[in-house]
This record gives sequence, C-alpha cells and structure tokens, in this order.
Amino acid sequence: MEHGDSKVNLTPPMQSPAPRVLIVAVGICALIAVVSVIIAAVALSRPSTPNITVNGGNTQTSSGGGMTYNPALAASSTSGGKIWNIATGHDFTVHEYINTTGYLAGFHLDLVEAVCQAAGANCYTIWDSYQNCMDSEIGQHAHVGQGLMDRWYDACTGWYQSVSRLQMVSYSKPFTKTDEVYFWWKKGTTFNENDITNKKIGFGDGWINDEKCLARQTSLTGSSSFTAVHAQTTAQLNNLVQTGQVDAIFNMPRTVKQYQNVLTRSSKSYSCAIGGGSMMTRKDSEFNAMWNSGFDKIVANGKFKALCQGTGAKHGSDVRGYTLDCVDT
Repeated sequence: MEHGDSKVNLTPPMQSPAPRVLIVAVGICALIAVVSVIIAAVALSRPSTPNITVNGGNTQTSSGGGMTYNPALAASSTSGGKIWNIATGHDFTVHEYINTTGYLAGFHLDLVEAVCQAAGANCYTIWDSYQNCMDSEIGQHAHVGQGLMDRWYDACTGWYQSVSRLQMVSYSKPFTKTDEVYFWWKKGTTFNENDITNKKIGFGDGWINDEKCLARQTSLTGSSSFTAVHAQTTAQLNNLVQTGQVDAIFNMPRTVKQYQNVLTRSSKSYSCAIGGGSMMTRKDSEFNAMWNSGFDKIVANGKFKALCQGTGAKHGSDVRGYTLDCVDT
C-alpha cells in the first residue's frame, strides 16, 4: 500500500532461531510426558505378578518377582518348546519340604523330573502357597486358587481328588493313595470325638479335609453345629490346638506326622477323598495328557516303583517320617 512517496515494507523481518529451538524443546518434553503417562497406565492395568520361586541352584532374576531358574529340571524337549510350570509347596512330609540348603526337595520333585523326562517335556517346579492352588473361606465351598486359575502355573502337585473338586478342576492319574482323616487334640486333654456340638474345629485352608467334608458325616453328633477355624499350614493348625484356640483339628496322619507326639488321635476315621495324590489342573489344560504319557512310561520301566521305594532313605527323617503310600502298579 502506498501513500504518496512513503512505502510500507510487508516483508517480515528475519527471526532469531532461538524461539524455534524453544518450540521444538517444548514439543519433545510434551511427547515424553505423554509416553510416560501411557507407560504408567499400562503398568497399573497389568495383573499383579505372583511371588513364586522356581526350584534350583542356578539363579536368574526375573522382573516379575523372586524367581530362580534351574536348567537341571528341563528335560530334552520334544514338545515344541512348551514350558510347563508346576506348583509345589513345602509342608507335606517326605512329599515336599525345604532342605537344609534352602531348596525344595521331596518325592514330588523327584516325580516331576522323572515324568517330564519320560514325556520329553520342559517342566519347572515353582513354590507357591497352597491356597493359590485351592482356597476356601469359612462357611463357603472351596474354590480354585488364583495361581492356578490365573495361569501363574499349569498344575499343582499331589492334590487329592474329591467330588466337589472334580466340578472345578481336572486331575492326572493318581500316584499316591488316599488317606483317612481323624480328629487330633492336644495330648493330656479330653475331647469327645463322638459329639462335636459347639466345638471349635481347625481345618487347613483349601484342603480336602475341610468343614464341608466333616458336615457330610451325618452319623456324627454335632456335624452341623460346630465352629470352623482355618489355618494355612500344619504348623499353624498345631499351634491352634496347643494354645486352646480350637478343641481339635481335622486332618490326615501323614500331614500331622511331625506333631503326633503332642497330639491324641481319634479312634474313628473319616473319608474325604475319592482319589489319591494327583496333578491338579484347569479344565482347559492339556497338561494331564503330557503327564499321563510320561507317568505310564516310568510305571512300565520300573522307575516309579524305584522312586517310591527309595523315598524313605532319600527324604525321610524323624520329623518328616519315612513312609510313602504310592499307588499299586
């Protein structure tokens, strides 16, 4: 635009590069902030990782929680690289315990190694709390534990079969026989095993010998009018009865082996299981097909019988006992 001889220069003056650099820097910071928010949201949405321990001596830290890796338990795999994670506990006499070096040991560990080698499968044993395999709350029916249901592992080792459990899970062929269940009370005290009306009875949390099994014993006076108290381990159950918090506990001789010297056992026994110790899985799992294949092989070649016969000498102690009641083969 012109006004006489004067002119207005419409060409913008050259800008300093400093503002551009500032704009770019602000943009990068904003992008980093957005990415951080996304990462945080994803992390918060992930399910909690179980605190599990894989048996072995060679350690490799996992970002998910205390995990130890033992290549000795991995057989030469013909299963296409599939890894089967198997949960075991540490509170079941010669079946499973923690040895003097701090690692899991016992018949169950030996059996897992033998079966998986025979099946040509990669198997890793993982310690976890029993209630993460099968859990129960006082007054409620037992339910599948979070660890098994949420696929922290593929199977739980040595769980007895019952009618109620068969409606929730699947089982492999049993490898140990069933046990009868008894009342146990503090030695030197009295307990009327024929009438439990208004008595406090201790039960293992999620175990097969639970209050539902006791309530089915309709020939027992008071089977519908006792108070259930739960504990997670045999040691906790023994503490309950020794300190008078319960009148008696309802358990199997094999489970309370280390405490029998301070307990009195009832004369009558009860049955809670329809099948012995087995591998317990989700109903949608293919684990039992692999397991049964390997188990049949070690039964046929005599290795299973040898494992059973050698368990007392290998894993027995005055505390854990020396006996193992394997199925007949």
